[in-house]
Amino acid sequence: MNPLTLLLAILGLTGFALGAVLTATGPLEMGVIIMGLGLVFQTISLVRIRRAKARETQ
Repeated sequence: MNPLTLLLAILGLTGFALGAVLTATGPLEMGVIIMGLGLVFQTISLVRIRRAKARETQ
């Protein structure tokens, strides 16, 4: 797997978890924003994985 794709996936999981903790314990708006960024990173990494698989099968 591409190191950048792996980094994006890790950032996505970490961002979502951090956002969930912040939403539950502290500033609601900041937690929701960080959770959203985590989901964006996850989406980008999943798109990159699908494109890599499509290139691999051709």
